[in-house]
Amino acid sequence: MKKCILLVPVLFIAMFACKQEKAKKLSIDKLVNGAEQFEGKRIETEGMAVHFCGAGKKKLKLKSEDGSVVKVIPSSLLLHFSAKLNHKKLKIVGRVETRRVERSFVDKADREKTLLCHIDHTPCIDKEWVKRKQETGVSDSLSAVDVKKLRDKMQKSGNDYITVVTIIADEIEVIEG
Repeated sequence: MKKCILLVPVLFIAMFACKQEKAKKLSIDKLVNGAEQFEGKRIETEGMAVHFCGAGKKKLKLKSEDGSVVKVIPSSLLLHFSAKLNHKKLKIVGRVETRRVERSFVDKADREKTLLCHIDHTPCIDKEWVKRKQETGVSDSLSAVDVKKLRDKMQKSGNDYITVVTIIADEIEVIEG
């Protein structure tokens, strides 16, 4: 009897794992413009990988032909990205998450002259790169440029925040390049 009791949860988990939500195909532009409505949804999109974070190998910047950008991070199925994906046209399938970069964070980054990640506007984790920029005396001007871009986006949108759209990718396919 104990064997039957143990099999029921295993069968339930196996059935649940096999039933994966079908991905909705949409453009990066549509995803960015309606990010909140896709929160938690499984989507499929295509774009050009324009920046790869070499420090953690866990972030990729995917850009549409019209200039919209999403952050892509690997799911636990993928673990990390390869630099070989950079400058390739990719098809990405994964789940959408959104995060707000608030004006107060931008103000703090401005005061502290923080070098921000080009992908998600968090403080850069590449300590060696940051150190080189500080030693060469360009870190303050780089920080100022990033802060200005974020403030310009907020002013254009009329909001005190910008939304960073992230796809937690469980499938990546190189389709060109």
